[in-house]
Amino acid sequence: MKSLTISDLKTSGQSAANEKESARVLPREQMQNVRGGRAVVVQVDGRPGGVVDDFSLNMEIFKGNIGGPMI
Repeated sequence: MKSLTISDLKTSGQSAANEKESARVLPREQMQNVRGGRAVVVQVDGRPGGVVDDFSLNMEIFKGNIGGPMI
C-alpha cells in the first residue's frame, strides 16, 4: 500500500513525535484542499482538449465520478 504524507496538515492535540507515527482520515474540507500532481492534456468526446491535474483526475476516477483507468 502506498502512503501520502502531508506535513502541513497537523493533527491537533498531539505532540510532534506522536503525530509522525499516527494516521488519520482527513475531513471532507481538508481533502478538497489537497492539490498536486502533473498537468495532463485531456480530450472528452472529440471536443477541444483541456488540461487537468492528474491527482484530481485520479481522485474523480477513484470516487466513481469518471470512468476509465487511473493514470
